[in-house]
Amino acid sequence: MTSSASLSPSASTRPPAINALEANPQNPSNPLRTARSLVLLQLLSRLLTFSLNQALLRLASPAVFGTAAIQFDLICSSILFLSREGIRNALLRTKSTEKNKSTSPRNTTTDATTTTNWPDNQDASVSVSERQVQALSIIPLRLGLLISVILGSMYVYSSDEATSSQAYFHVSLGLYVLASLMELSIEPLYIMIHRSNPPKLNVRVQAEGGMAITRSIITVGSLVLLGEKRALLGFALGQVGGAAWLVLRYLKEFGWSVNDLFWSENPTGKEENRYNPQTLSLAIANTGQSLIKHLLTEADRIAVARICPLDGQGGYAVAMNYGSLIARIIFQPLEESLLLHYSSSLSQSSSSKSTSSNVVGLYTLTVRLSVYLTSIILSFVPPLYPAISPILLPRQYQNTTAPAILYLYLISYIPLMSLNGLTESFVTSSATPQQIRKQVRWMIASSGVFAITLLLLTNLDSIVLAPSLKEAFEPKWQGQGWIKIDPTREEALILSSCMAMIVRIIFSFRHAKTYFGSTLKIRRTLPDPKVVIWSGLVTFGLHALARTGRWAGGWKGWIELMGTGGVLGLTTLAFIYLAERNTFADFRRSKGDKAE
Repeated sequence: MTSSASLSPSASTRPPAINALEANPQNPSNPLRTARSLVLLQLLSRLLTFSLNQALLRLASPAVFGTAAIQFDLICSSILFLSREGIRNALLRTKSTEKNKSTSPRNTTTDATTTTNWPDNQDASVSVSERQVQALSIIPLRLGLLISVILGSMYVYSSDEATSSQAYFHVSLGLYVLASLMELSIEPLYIMIHRSNPPKLNVRVQAEGGMAITRSIITVGSLVLLGEKRALLGFALGQVGGAAWLVLRYLKEFGWSVNDLFWSENPTGKEENRYNPQTLSLAIANTGQSLIKHLLTEADRIAVARICPLDGQGGYAVAMNYGSLIARIIFQPLEESLLLHYSSSLSQSSSSKSTSSNVVGLYTLTVRLSVYLTSIILSFVPPLYPAISPILLPRQYQNTTAPAILYLYLISYIPLMSLNGLTESFVTSSATPQQIRKQVRWMIASSGVFAITLLLLTNLDSIVLAPSLKEAFEPKWQGQGWIKIDPTREEALILSSCMAMIVRIIFSFRHAKTYFGSTLKIRRTLPDPKVVIWSGLVTFGLHALARTGRWAGGWKGWIELMGTGGVLGLTTLAFIYLAERNTFADFRRSKGDKAE
């Protein structure tokens, strides 16, 4: 007699990650549902704003674009990251105490037409827990006010005359800071969205997707109306407009309860702490780590802002925007969904051995996908980039460092960034305060590697490299196929960031190996050999076709090269699918089980 359970593969033959999903299909941190929603958010917002960004590049000069996209954006990202990242990660790791509720707020319902608010006092233990969460979630805004004053003052004081003399410089900077504080103000609502059961990700999709689109539309419209002389002000107005959309969408979902963004309920008894001690300790440790992490992540932009002229900063900003497009669409949502899933899975106190087995399966799968991305980039970007570059970059950027920076960013920084983000999401979800302090030491070491590498690359007269790397730089041929190169400052920054990121990846792998022990097999993180062989053949074939130069002689040759690349790209994806079809089939099956 055959039971329904026997219709699906046995748990022993299926990937542990799939067993985790099917064991609890209603898990609020289900990585399938979360990743799909977040990937959709990034894909739609990026595709819709791509054409608008093209207009921005043609309306703004490299100097203005460099000021807005490098310097002002660096100030905003610093305020946001340092103010909320550590507290957000700590709160998301805190297990919600609510049961049978669609969200955490007061009058919780599943009706899409109703709004939601904060919890009432019907359940004392839930009320205390949620009050502590709310109390800690409003801290980022207060911290942001202090950090914005410090960073803003330091930036204005240290800015050179060429930067600060731009029209509406100080007003624009103030608007950028205002936009950052507006984003921080909805942090309590962001936490509640993700702690609800299940997470109301549609709200986040609408809020963040609409923010990106609103920001681009207002910026383009302002540049057209205000003219080139007020271009910096146009960028600032776009930032405020996008932040306003974000705030209004979250407030609409939570009944326009503005007071809850700034004030929390007082403890009801002498024995009740305003903040959960364990969560507060983790938040402090995470915030300290965030400072080091942010310095490493933004080290290249910090250095570019200090050592490069404004035109060079504009070229670097364009290259970064294009180069990180794939990572923002695919790997940023995956990293965030993995963070939620790991945090939820590892917070369970029971069946720790089973939970570890399930998590390690998902961990190895995501690392393997990152390696596949690397193989695709290294196979297709080098031979196709010369034909695509004139289309991606406007004419005024062709004479800047943007073409060379974009190429190097794609073939080196993007693969490492994807692997680093995916592996660090597990560290963030599983590390104890003691392990976080250890990670900080590794980050300090990686900053030393960054500084030493940058010092060497910017001070040595030249570096000798193998022929396979010649396309990344302006070569000076030195016989026998070997080349002598002089990397620009921007190229040296990218290579230095790559070296620092390798140190962080090593720590993340060491942490995972320590956590999982013998259950983590390195061979399970490696790609399928057939895919590797196929990627090598693709690389050889595309290079051979590109070297003929027919793509530069007319549109027929260009279509021949790009069409061949497209067909081979689809074939490569098919090979990857076939190599991982069992895993993908189990993911689809787990989704079907949930629907039933």
